[in-house]
Amino acid sequence: MKESKRIKFTKMHGCGNDFIVIDEHEAEVIPEPNKEELSRELCTRKLSIGADGVIFVCKPDPGSGCDTRMRIFNADGTEAEMSGNGMRCFAKYVYERGLVHERRMKVETLGGLVVPEVKDLIDGRVATVRVFMGKPRFEWLNEPLYVNGIGEIKLTSLNLGNPHAVVILNSFSELDVGMVGKRIETHPAFPNRTNVNFVLLGAEDRNEITVRTYERGVGETLSCGTGSTASVVVLEELGLINASTPVTVHTRGGDLSVEVKEEGAYLTGPAEEVFEGVFTIHTIL
Repeated sequence: MKESKRIKFTKMHGCGNDFIVIDEHEAEVIPEPNKEELSRELCTRKLSIGADGVIFVCKPDPGSGCDTRMRIFNADGTEAEMSGNGMRCFAKYVYERGLVHERRMKVETLGGLVVPEVKDLIDGRVATVRVFMGKPRFEWLNEPLYVNGIGEIKLTSLNLGNPHAVVILNSFSELDVGMVGKRIETHPAFPNRTNVNFVLLGAEDRNEITVRTYERGVGETLSCGTGSTASVVVLEELGLINASTPVTVHTRGGDLSVEVKEEGAYLTGPAEEVFEGVFTIHTIL
């Protein structure tokens, strides 16, 4: 016998990087074995709600010292450690709904503690969130990697709560983000796969860059918060920019701001709610 269950959701985005937010703060509404498959189904564009990922709002684990917990599943159903754009949407959601009362909150994630802070309020609604992203862990810096069918590519590999590869380019004109991104994402050098960021320095202002990101388990997205942050910290490490003052990151979905301080990197940008809705799932009793 099948049971139908109606689930409320909220569609949100940060610079076009869009998410389906499901509130499980009080109780689990999607059984754990179903989260992977359901995320794939819900994220399928044109045939379902459509999104880059699904965010679950959860209670923190006892003893974690956190105010709340975020879980995020990619469009292919894999669970990700963290998302910069997703975290801003998450912070907006929990703050506006009174699940967290302080503007600065501690969020438990699969990638560790993340601390977002609500910055700008317009008519009581969250417009901008600043996220402390922590310090990067570099694996290698601007070294060559041979990629089948493409050749040798210089890139930096690092972890900023989730894995990233950063490739600095002179132009996007001949770049096939989907093809190159996929081959780097699944390269044997990255056994758990990696997000891939292609970076273009500003022609006049070195603290203004453009980033296109192929996200692990998703494909190219309109924006990637952790990818934008990773790109800035790599350029800072290479001495190509001075990120102690805010760096403007142009993405296809809008602009983000990243700065690097002694304690780590900060990401600032918008978060928007698009609509609320209900979908139905069928479970076998």
